[in-house]
Amino acid sequence: MYEDISIIFVDDDPNVLRGLRRRMMSQRPNWSLRFFESAESALIGLAEEQADVVISDMRMPEMDGAEFLRIVANRYPQTSRILLSGYADEIAIQNGTTATQHFLTKPCKDTDIIHAVERGLVMRRYLHDPMLVDLLARIPRELAWPATFERLHTILQFTGPKSRDELNEFASDHPALTFLARDLARREKLVAADSQTGLIGLVKLLGIETIKALCILWSELGQPAKFDPNVPAIELHRPLVLGQMAANIARLQNLPFETVDQVRAAALLCHIGEIIIKRVMPDGYKASRDRADRDECDIISAEVAEMGFAHPAVSASICAYWGFPHEVVEQIAFHHRPEVAPTPNSRTLLIVYAAQYFARIVGKDGMKRAAKYDLASGFISRCGADDIWPVWERSCIENHLPHGIEKPYPGQMFHSAG
Repeated sequence: MYEDISIIFVDDDPNVLRGLRRRMMSQRPNWSLRFFESAESALIGLAEEQADVVISDMRMPEMDGAEFLRIVANRYPQTSRILLSGYADEIAIQNGTTATQHFLTKPCKDTDIIHAVERGLVMRRYLHDPMLVDLLARIPRELAWPATFERLHTILQFTGPKSRDELNEFASDHPALTFLARDLARREKLVAADSQTGLIGLVKLLGIETIKALCILWSELGQPAKFDPNVPAIELHRPLVLGQMAANIARLQNLPFETVDQVRAAALLCHIGEIIIKRVMPDGYKASRDRADRDECDIISAEVAEMGFAHPAVSASICAYWGFPHEVVEQIAFHHRPEVAPTPNSRTLLIVYAAQYFARIVGKDGMKRAAKYDLASGFISRCGADDIWPVWERSCIENHLPHGIEKPYPGQMFHSAG
């Protein structure tokens, strides 16, 4: 998928570097790999030849990994940056979050490193667009890395009694987030209507990526102190519906818990870029919506015409920065146009795409709005989902009909994928 890329590894232990060299060259023979035993020598190497990705250990003499990556970020902003750290490095990690795009906890698997690299390259791919680069550079710190999410992100990286105590303390400080997560669990019938399940229990029920996604949504919408599940804000209602639909389809397919967690998180965050665009470029946001209404075209075409990029690119870039798994980032990036995704025939991407497609039908203006978007019939067929698509559609729509709408008679809303 990603070939002919340049990666730099930095660690002061030569034995670690030798092991990485042997294993990485075996698993990714087309990658160009360089290895340095100090941050200083790596900076010299970067000056001679830049790299697509830099992976650094945290604890090194003279200059630690966080400081090293801050320098890399300033000198080579389009280079993806990954920090390897242990639990004892928590304070240093927090000091280095603005320069680090992903953290890996030691010891980590080779597959974790490979996935982190590929995750970073997804973001780098989008950063090639100068207009998108300009938008991302203008995102204020409180949007780019919300303090509440930063705290939760750090806690969730680790396990053990200390982590549980910190998560309980976090939940006590932010009860509205627990209410939001509990509401999603109720929607999916994972807990009873009168459940008082706490945040630790909800992490076990929904998954880490889902809890992180809910924290992002809640943070970006201003962290309301109260949350009324009976009257959710429209900015929350749509992602909650999408997340519930995606999880519902994934469970219909008997997918593993981790996969359900990932597709739900992707569905929750696939429109986070719209929130950011609205905050950072309000005129462009309004103009693209006006064009979509005036020309009766899909929002992607309108956004590209008005701003030069569309919200999936913003959503994917910022979610890669927040450290979501590569699979989640890809599902977000291509949730409107799955047929052009780099991973061919991805059933999980299809699930996120399906959730959005069905959500349009039950949303405002229902079928009229959905008619603006062509069904990705070819992608559905290539995924071998022609027969199962109507089953997914019926299951999602019957559970999410707009208020006052009768259940559709056969053939009224359900469409064959072919």
